[in-house]
Formats: sequence, C-alpha cells, structure tokens
Amino acid sequence: MHSTNPHDAHWPPVGSGMWTRWWGYLARWLIFGLAIHIFLPVEDGPQPWWQLKLLQAAVGLLFGLVCALVFTLAENRFNTPRVQWKSWAIVVATWLLVKVVFVSTFAIIG
Repeated sequence: MHSTNPHDAHWPPVGSGMWTRWWGYLARWLIFGLAIHIFLPVEDGPQPWWQLKLLQAAVGLLFGLVCALVFTLAENRFNTPRVQWKSWAIVVATWLLVKVVFVSTFAIIG
C-alpha cells in the first residue's frame, strides 16, 4: 500500500522486515531512557548543575536509542507472533544487557 502523500516518502513501510514497529519502539525507549536518567541525583562538582543534567539527558537518550535498536531486532526476530510474555522477557533482557554494557563502558572510561 503506497501513500499518495509526498511527506511520507522518507518513512519506512510499516509491517514488514526487521524494522517493523521501529518508530513506536523508539519513542517508548527514548522516553524511558530520558525519564530514568534525568531523575538521577547530581553530584556537586566544578560543573554547573544544568550542564550535568544536560549530560544525564544525553546519556538517557543514547541509552534509549541503543535499547530501541536491540529490542526492535530481538522482537522482530524471536517474537513475530507478538506473545505478550515473550515481549516482556525481551524488554527485561534488553534493559539488562544495555545497562550492563553502559555501566561497564562508564567504569572503563572512569
């Protein structure tokens, strides 16, 4: 089904391939990542408070983006019938995997 609206030309088709439902997953994960990271406490330091909050927001959005990528690929590969318990298991596994990678990366960086 092709759209006659020229503004829809840059959007991928919905309902096919590994990127099915990508935009919806992306929006949810970005909101989740932003909400979780923006409410973290800020340590006192030489930087102003707002710069640290901005950094937390950027890390939260990056976290949400990576989660959306991992979740979309896992959901469209392992749960094509959209079984609810499998979706939730993939959500938890995605969050855990990406969180471990982020925490490990920040621990190595310092």
